[in-house]
This record gives sequence, structure tokens and C-alpha cells, in this order.
Amino acid sequence: MTESGAPARRPVLGSRFRWLWSSSVASNAGDGVTRTLLPLLVVASHPQPLVVAGLTAVNMLPWLLFALPAGVLADRHDRRRILLFSNVTRAAALLAAVGAFAAGTSLAVLFVLSFVLGIAETLAETAAPAMLPDIVASEHLEHANGRLFAPQVILNEMAGPPLAGLLVGVGATLALATGGALYGLAAVLLLGLAGVKAAPRTAPPPGTSAARSMWQDLRTGVSFVLTRAALTRTLAASALYGLVYSATFSMLVLLAYRTLHLHATGYGLLLTVGSLGSIAGTWLAPRLSRRLPTLVMAQWSLILSGAAYVGLGLAGGVVAAGAAIFCNGVFMMSWNIPVLSLRQRFAPPELQGRVMSVSRLCSWGTMPIGAALGGLLARSTSVTTVFVSSGAVLILGSVALLAPLRQDVLTGERPEASRVPRQHTDTERGEHDRGTV
Repeated sequence: MTESGAPARRPVLGSRFRWLWSSSVASNAGDGVTRTLLPLLVVASHPQPLVVAGLTAVNMLPWLLFALPAGVLADRHDRRRILLFSNVTRAAALLAAVGAFAAGTSLAVLFVLSFVLGIAETLAETAAPAMLPDIVASEHLEHANGRLFAPQVILNEMAGPPLAGLLVGVGATLALATGGALYGLAAVLLLGLAGVKAAPRTAPPPGTSAARSMWQDLRTGVSFVLTRAALTRTLAASALYGLVYSATFSMLVLLAYRTLHLHATGYGLLLTVGSLGSIAGTWLAPRLSRRLPTLVMAQWSLILSGAAYVGLGLAGGVVAAGAAIFCNGVFMMSWNIPVLSLRQRFAPPELQGRVMSVSRLCSWGTMPIGAALGGLLARSTSVTTVFVSSGAVLILGSVALLAPLRQDVLTGERPEASRVPRQHTDTERGEHDRGTV
């Protein structure tokens, strides 16, 4: 219901969003297949733990190496073309792997494939959210992000893994070709997005080298984030959430086996329950965002997520654990969707890519550290302690980081032109309505 008492109308996101959504569905289906497929192919020939862990590390390495440069590229070039390039690259890499497998592949090919897919994903996951504010109206960002998150959860976490298992059972070449075809379909669907403007950007001063120009653009983006409390504190909270999430998720299988006495099927069902909670969160979060201030919703989502981690650690049975992991999925999306929308709305068009890249670096870059800390804490204490202490840290950290912010800081800190160096961007056109949340 609106303030006048009339029924609230469903936001109209437009045909360009439908093309983006359709392409996202296809690429997420490809992600769901390949992220399960590659470890299965490695395990089949080299079942050593270090080899499997190395494959995951190689796939995530581009986020540490190229996240910030990817943001600069997304701000310099047409973001639709970056997405198109990313999907075409992934399709070509997987189809080339089909030929390599037919000729008898080696472990090195799988590692190279994993690294190439990681680079392409870094570009795509930076350009896509940076492009969204150019496609939908500012007031509909939460609804649009919720629509994009839902297929990501369904296809990456629920449908993709079993499909990959079935395809590998038939043959590795079929599985690789299926992933390549899905990315190819995602690229074709992006052709419907013609007409989305590239981000405005002025040329660097004459005589500036390419390396220096890249470095200056990186400094501009990071400086923009560090001089705005709303961005800095929410990014710090995202980094903390990444630590907590990876610390607990790395130990979830041990909690399931040792404490809840589940086996492989039961553990898979527990993960499915958490995914269902995330799907529910993609539906609930946009609706709550219309009724609650952004910072209030963000802070309470982190607090309740921390409480859910504590509850999961203390759960004495499967039902309580299932309820806790379901609720955590809801709260996770109730944090992700409004905070991502805040960043999209807060950054000017020509800095969207760099703000998104800093965001990804903060939230995903801490995950390997969190996983290591979770393992060390579990070895020195217990698995239960990992969940309880992680939940408590998330509760206290969210209060410390977000409580000092007031909602009016979001409307008071508009991205004015005087705060962005002139040699990198031109923000004097007055197009800064995205600063209002």
C-alpha cells in the first residue's frame, strides 16, 4: 500500500532490463554448471586435496589481481560490450576445452581454463551492476537487483550442481559444450541491450602514459569511496560479512556431519534450505526497502544474520538448524540488495564501475582469510565455537560500523563535481540525482 492508501503498483523495469535479466539467467546457468564441473573433472584425474584447492584459488585469483582495473575498464568503455566480451570469452574457452579433451587433456588445461573463466567473471560482475542504473529508474533499483539475485541463487546453488553432475556422468565434452552454449546464449541476448550509453569520461591530460592513466583512475575511484562515510562503512561491513560467511561456510559440512549427524544427502538438503531462504529474501528485501530506511534495514539484517549464525551453531537438531540457515539466507539478501542499490544510487555514472570493483574486492577478497581463520579456530576450540563467535562478531561489528551513520548522510553526501578530480571525470552536468536514497 502507498501512503495514500492505494495499492502499490509493481515497478515497470522496461524491455532493456528484460534483456539483461534473460542474459543473466543464461550466464548464471553457465556459472552453475562450470563451478561444479571443473572440480569434478580435476577430482576424476587428480583427487589430491591440494590440487582441488589450487583450482579454486586459481579461479578466485583474478578478483585479487584485476578487480580494481576491471572497475576502471567498466568506467572507460561501453559496459554492454564488456559483458558481451566476457560471455563470448567464456563460451570460446569452454568450447576450446572440448577440443582439448577430445585430444587428451592435461591438468594444466583445466587450471588455465579456470583462470580465464575467473578473469571473464571479474569483468562481467563489475560491468553488470555498474550498468543497471542506466537501465532502470533509481527508485526501482532494489526491485531490479532482487530480480537479478533470484536466478543467481537458483541456478548457481540449486540447479547448476546436480545438472553438472548429470552431464559429467554422460561425458566431459558434453558438459563443457553445455556450459559454452549457455554463455553463448547469454552473449546473444545482450544484443537486445543496444542503445545503453557508455559511461561519460574525459580524456587524460596529453602525454599521460597508459599505466599512469590507469593508476590515476584507480586513485580517483578509491578516493571517492574513502571520502564518503556511507560507502566506507558499508564496504567495511561487507568485508566483515565476507570473513564471517567464509569462516562458517567452510565449517558447515563438519557441523552437519559431527553435530547434526547428517550425511551427504542431508548436507545437500541443508544447503538447499539455505538457498530457499535466499530466494525468499530476494522477494522480501525490495518490499521492505519501500517501508524501512536503507541504513536501518541494512544494520538489522546484519544483526539478525549474526543471530542466525549463533543459532545455527547452538542448534541441537536438524529442524532448528534448518530454521536458522533459512533465516540467514533471508537476512543475507536483505543486506545485499539494499546496500548494492545504495552504492549504485550513490555513485555518479562515470564512477559506477570503480565503486562496484572496490565493493567486490572488499566482500570477496576477505573470504579466503575467513576460511583459514575458521579452520584454525575450529582446530583450537570447536566447530560450534566458530559459528557462535562469528555470529557475535558480526552483531558487534555491524553496530560499531553502521550505528554512527544517520539516514540523512545518504541525502547529504551527494557526489558533487568538486569532490572528483577534473582530469578524470566530468561531473559538472548536474546529473547527480543518484545521491538521494
